[in-house]
Amino acid sequence: MKVDFYNNFTSEQLMTFGVFWNVLPMIAGLLVHLAFSAAVFNDANRLQNEQGNLAFVNAWLWSLAVLVGGVFVALAYWVIHHSSLAKH
Repeated sequence: MKVDFYNNFTSEQLMTFGVFWNVLPMIAGLLVHLAFSAAVFNDANRLQNEQGNLAFVNAWLWSLAVLVGGVFVALAYWVIHHSSLAKH
């Protein structure tokens, strides 16, 4: 006896299932961008208050750059401000 998975669902149910699994990674990516952006904003504000300046731009622009660019821009922020390369 062969059981066909797709014969038990309507085309609308299959379309909803497909859309859900395609949108889920986008929502996860958006949440990651928001979290990294908020973390960079908090850290940049702290650095700005303690040291008086940041490399290149202020906290708002670093946060906006991370919001748009994601993890790679957050990595660049960390390298510029917190790595051993930044200390030299």
